[in-house]
Amino acid sequence: MRFRWFILICGFVLGHGVQAAQNAFFGWYGISATGRMGVISPALKNFSWSFLNQARLSHVPQKQFGNTANKLTENLLFVQFNYHFSDQLHIGLGYTRNWLDHFNENRAYEEIGWHSLAHEWGTFTVRTRLEQRVNDNLDANNTGVRLRQLVQWSHPLPVFPEVNLILNDEVMWYLNSSSFRNDGFSENRVFAGVDLPVIDKIRFTVGYMNQFVRKGTSRDNLVNHILFTNIGFHF
Repeated sequence: MRFRWFILICGFVLGHGVQAAQNAFFGWYGISATGRMGVISPALKNFSWSFLNQARLSHVPQKQFGNTANKLTENLLFVQFNYHFSDQLHIGLGYTRNWLDHFNENRAYEEIGWHSLAHEWGTFTVRTRLEQRVNDNLDANNTGVRLRQLVQWSHPLPVFPEVNLILNDEVMWYLNSSSFRNDGFSENRVFAGVDLPVIDKIRFTVGYMNQFVRKGTSRDNLVNHILFTNIGFHF
């Protein structure tokens, strides 16, 4: 009941997106690693790094992808370095290389993230990220500036305390008009899943993501149903 409003908001977003929109099914499959840099030198104890590679496949035939099922439509490589003011607050700089079906993208970004201490009601995480997106095929000055706001709640399952239930919502909007799209709200992602241990320092995340993408008209809007998985190494 404490999270009733969070669930209602997610439900409203999902319902709004499904109306008069195209639907498709994807799989996003990732492998990631994170670690502290203090193992290199005590002077770097407040710094950390992270890496992620994620392949995105369209599992149903779509016209834009040649009507081919199980087609690799996108592959992303993320590299990020963080400075931690405390165990709860950090700032980060990152870079993403994105190989898409029709073009490639370079993306730099900055973020600030905070998570609460663990309580009986769970843990909250808030992350704000500012991205600068550049299409390789276009003028480098034509940069899309996108703001992303993520809110996440996690809680150990009562029967299996090593397994965490995860719910999150991420909203994205552009601060300018570019080749990517006009300024304004562009996308919302709602995720529900679990995070569980595999072996020491390795965890597996699996769940369902609903991705709503706003297009020019409501009829052109996209609602993607996504199987999300990630294997995470924690050093």
